[in-house]
Amino acid sequence: MITFSEYSEALILSLVFAGVSFAAAVILEILIKTKFKAGKNKNSALFKRIGFVTGGPLVVFLILSGIVWAVSFVNTLAGETVLEKNEMDWLKEILFTSWEVMLILLFIVCAARITNVLLDWYLRKIARRTLTDFDDKVIPPLKRVLPIAIYSIGAIRLLDYFGFSISPILTGLGIGGIAVALAIQRPLGNFFAGTSVLTEGALKEEDFIEIEGGIAGYVSSVGWRSTKIRDRFNNLVIIPNSKMAESVVTNFYSPETAINLIITSGVAYEENLEKVEKVVYESLNALIKTSEYVALDTEPRFGFSEFGDSNINFWVFMQAKDWPSSFQLKSEIIKIIHKNFEKNNIVINYPTRRIINDK
Repeated sequence: MITFSEYSEALILSLVFAGVSFAAAVILEILIKTKFKAGKNKNSALFKRIGFVTGGPLVVFLILSGIVWAVSFVNTLAGETVLEKNEMDWLKEILFTSWEVMLILLFIVCAARITNVLLDWYLRKIARRTLTDFDDKVIPPLKRVLPIAIYSIGAIRLLDYFGFSISPILTGLGIGGIAVALAIQRPLGNFFAGTSVLTEGALKEEDFIEIEGGIAGYVSSVGWRSTKIRDRFNNLVIIPNSKMAESVVTNFYSPETAINLIITSGVAYEENLEKVEKVVYESLNALIKTSEYVALDTEPRFGFSEFGDSNINFWVFMQAKDWPSSFQLKSEIIKIIHKNFEKNNIVINYPTRRIINDK
């Protein structure tokens, strides 16, 4: 039979154990409010953010752990003085079960919060430095999906801990997943096609593209389900990503925005071709200095192409700075060549036919 002094000693040790746990919880709470207080701001350092979001659950864990282990400790030392053996075994089972469940819950909550913090940190520090915006578009959906996945796995783990068979649940989830996949087959197709469009990085916002079939315009946004285009009439065209993935797409802004222009014309057979070439080059070089539509570092080119029916045909090559500028630059090229041809009496013949009468 345990003496009163031994019981008192056990009680004191139990209280000391609980006090140590409570003191540790208080110290941790003070650290959270001082050292890790800045972690409340999403733009703070990573370790401060993690310390702030996990501090609260850890404080609760220390307090409850102190209580659980203190009660168990006093009963272990005091034997059957406080409770009968069967009652003590029952209490220990309840206490340890509660403690293990609390440990699982703590791990789930901390894992979800740390995952969210890491994704926020990556989006803020790393994603903006990458060459594509794929991760900028992937992280926000992950921030919504991953915590749900973590909590779901935790719930299944708790059910397994309490002895529930999780095989039917997993089987049901598998069958339900197949049914859902079949029901949303088209949205899933758009989603995975969107993944392909995003990962390739071939399209960016404000790119001018043309899709096989005649749709053309500026890319407004590339999402998981669809790509939005602002056409030349300033209308918004929404194209499912499954269609985008199957179509031939011309991106006029990739690999660079400059657009090649080739203009053809001709001069009369009687003209001095050396003079024609000189006048055309002078016209093009003047445009390079004065026109706002010419691409930087462009080099004009000129050449005669063929003997036509009425003229000796030639071609002119220049680069416009982008797709809209190509229309303006083409007009300016035609006007300045026509003006300088008139100034130098260079003739562009109308189509003519020579009729020979044998009589």
